[in-house]
Amino acid sequence: MFDEYLKTFICAAESGSFIKTAEILYLSPNAVKKRITSLEESLGFLLFERTLKGIKLTPAGKSFYNDSKKLVQSYNQAVEKAQAINENKPDFVRIGIMDTFADEFMLANWFPADENIHRAYSSMFFFGTSNENIISMFRAVGKDIDFCVDIYDEKLAKKFGLNSIKLSETKICCAIPLNHRLASKTEISFSDLCGEKIATLKSGRSAVWDNAISKIKEDYFGFSIFEIEKFNIKTFNRCENENRIMLITENSQRVYPFCKCVPLSETYKIPFGLYYSKNSDTKTTELIKIIKSFSPEN
Repeated sequence: MFDEYLKTFICAAESGSFIKTAEILYLSPNAVKKRITSLEESLGFLLFERTLKGIKLTPAGKSFYNDSKKLVQSYNQAVEKAQAINENKPDFVRIGIMDTFADEFMLANWFPADENIHRAYSSMFFFGTSNENIISMFRAVGKDIDFCVDIYDEKLAKKFGLNSIKLSETKICCAIPLNHRLASKTEISFSDLCGEKIATLKSGRSAVWDNAISKIKEDYFGFSIFEIEKFNIKTFNRCENENRIMLITENSQRVYPFCKCVPLSETYKIPFGLYYSKNSDTKTTELIKIIKSFSPEN
């Protein structure tokens, strides 16, 4: 089992509270505090700033958190790989996917493809949707993962020295809280959004996404946009609690049950694709060919 102190630290960093961490890990708040203090003492620096309002990562703590996440992921991958070898499953395929930003086409067609290659043993590794996460995922292709699925961008593939295949396109939609005034709509028009404050993914993550959002800003009017660092349950919760609309892709509509996915009256599409190493092994190459054959784009 991976180090419990590190697991406690990561949980505290993500929950922002020792009490919430205790609830999640089924520990007492005092036990959580003791673990964090012990870890800080062994490291020789503070991981959190303690205030009356709660806890906050120190600059050193933030750096340690980012690297710890990668360390835990590498550990999990090592376990998966070792288990596959132990169970005599040589066709072990590792797939990288962004949290709440994966292509539904690929997921829906994975199992048919899996049948066609005699049930190759697969494992999915989920990354966050921040700029740092996507860089980590692309750098892992051909090393820690065999291929990944994300917004299709030939320039991005070239930047990381990867091959790419376009799989499908999906619409940009509005994720609308169920109690919002627009929740009854089946389509969102220009005038509907007047006066709204709308969340969208922070620019710089994907040029394709940025260009689509820029086009929406040009075409629509009367609303303001605020950027969020990444798509995750926390940001969905924030928008739902504040009764705000979020721009998402249609293939993310089943991620959060308290928001309704409503398409814009004008169609804006985002392409999704698969990225793989130019030096992929035989099992990965065979699987990619099968997945490609399912795509309407090929």
